[in-house]
Amino acid sequence: MALILVTRRRSHQSHSNGDPGWPGPSDSVRCRLTSGLNSVDAVSMVLSVRTGRADEIEPGGVGTVGDPCAGMSLGALLRGWRERALLTQEQLAERACLNVRTVRRMESGALLRPRVTSMLLLAEALELNGADRATLNAAAHGQPGPAVAGPPPVTVPRQLPADVAALAGRDRELAVVEGHRSSHTVPVVCVNGMAGIGKTALAVHAAHRLAPLYPDGQLFVDLRGHAPKAPVEPGTALARVLRTLGVPDEHIPWHPDDRAALYRSVLAGRRVLIVLDDAADEHQLLPLLPAGPGCLVIVTSRRRLTCHGDARGLSLDVLPVTAGIALFTRLAGLDRRAPSDVLAEVVRRCGLLPLAIRIAAARLRARPAWGVRHLLDRLACDRLAELADGPHSVAAALDRSYDRLPDEQRRVYRLLGSGGRAGFGADTAAALLDTSMPRARRLLDQLMDAHLLQETSPCWYRMHDLVHDHAAAL
Repeated sequence: MALILVTRRRSHQSHSNGDPGWPGPSDSVRCRLTSGLNSVDAVSMVLSVRTGRADEIEPGGVGTVGDPCAGMSLGALLRGWRERALLTQEQLAERACLNVRTVRRMESGALLRPRVTSMLLLAEALELNGADRATLNAAAHGQPGPAVAGPPPVTVPRQLPADVAALAGRDRELAVVEGHRSSHTVPVVCVNGMAGIGKTALAVHAAHRLAPLYPDGQLFVDLRGHAPKAPVEPGTALARVLRTLGVPDEHIPWHPDDRAALYRSVLAGRRVLIVLDDAADEHQLLPLLPAGPGCLVIVTSRRRLTCHGDARGLSLDVLPVTAGIALFTRLAGLDRRAPSDVLAEVVRRCGLLPLAIRIAAARLRARPAWGVRHLLDRLACDRLAELADGPHSVAAALDRSYDRLPDEQRRVYRLLGSGGRAGFGADTAAALLDTSMPRARRLLDQLMDAHLLQETSPCWYRMHDLVHDHAAAL
C-alpha cells in the first residue's frame, strides 16, 4: 500500500478590513491510494471523499449519483469550467502548478489517462463544488456523468449605447480610430475636444463598426469626468467592470492596485473593445488600460490626456459648413428646400458645434410654426439661451468644463471673456492678466489643454464663439 500526500498552496491576499483576496486561502489535498487501484480509480476515491461519497465508490466504478448526462467529455468539462473561472490555459496551468501543455492536451482529448495529481490540482484550482467533482469523476472514467447542468456559459458583455443616427463630417476621424493597431501593446485612441464637439458620438459609432473584431465583448464605462457629481474613482470603475466580466464580489480585491492587476489578468488573451467615456485625467484612466495587444481602448475626454505606450491622440474640431448643414437638415426633418445661405448662417450661429446644431434642429422640428429664418432670428439675440432643449444645453455643458478648472484658470477664463472676439497674442494676454509673458503662456496652455481656448498660430489665440459668450456671461 502506498501513501501519497499532495499539497497545493495558493497565494492569498488579505486586507485589514477582512475582504477576501484572489484566489482563496491555502489548501491541502490528501490522497490515499491503494496498490490495487489504477490512477482513475484513485481519482474517483479521492474526489468522492472530498464530496462525501466515499461509500459509493468501488474500484473500477463510480457511484450512482444521478441520471447520466451524455456528451460531456473530460476536455469539454475542463474547458467550460476554465472559461467560467475567466482563466486562460496558461493561467489555469500556473494556478494548478502544471505544465500548460498538460492542460492543452486534456482539453483537446489527447491525454486520455491523466495522472492522479494532475486531476486533483485542477479540481482545486477550479474550486469545483461537490456536484462538479462528481461529474469530473465520471468524465475521468470516460463514462456518462451525473445529471447536473454543465458549466454556465460565460456572459459576453455588449454594453455599447445605441449608435448615433446621424454622424456627419467625421470620415477622417473614423479612419484614424479604426486604423489604429498595435502588435506589442494595447492600442489606445484618446479622442479629445471641447464640450459638445461629438466625442462620445464618434467613439460609440466607431465601436459599433469595430465590434465584430472583438468577439469577447464590448465594455462602455462612463467615468463622469465632467458630470455634475464627482468623477468616478478608478477603484469603483474597476469593481464594476470586474463584475461585468463575471468576477464574483468575494473575489474582487479591496485595494485598487490589486483590482487593476486582476482586471489585466481577466482580459489577458481576450479580444475586448473598451470605451472609456468622459475621462477626467490620467490618474482616473491609467488603471483601466489592459496590458495585452488583443484589446482596443477608445477614450473620450475634454482634456488633452497623455497616455503612455502606443497611444494615439485625436483632437476633434468643429464641423465644416457643408457637414453642419447636412446634420441640421437631417435632424430637423426638413422636407422643404430652405435657402442654402440661411442654413449656412444657422449652423454658423451654432458655432458649427454638433451639440448646438442638434439642439437647434430639435427645437425647429418640435415647433411646426417656426421656419428656418425665424430660428435664425432667435439665434441672433441670446443664442446660449436658445441653444437649450430639455436636459441638453450648450451653456450647461460649458458650465461643467468651467467648474472643473482651478480657481486661477477660472479667473483667466473670465478675463479673456471680457475682451473682444478677435484673436489676441500672448503679450495682450499678459497685459490683461497683469503677469509676465512666460506665465501668461503657461496659463493659456492650461486653458488650451481643457479645450476652452484655441491657438490658431504660434502664440496667437482665440475663443470659440460660444465659449466666448459663456465666459463673457460669468
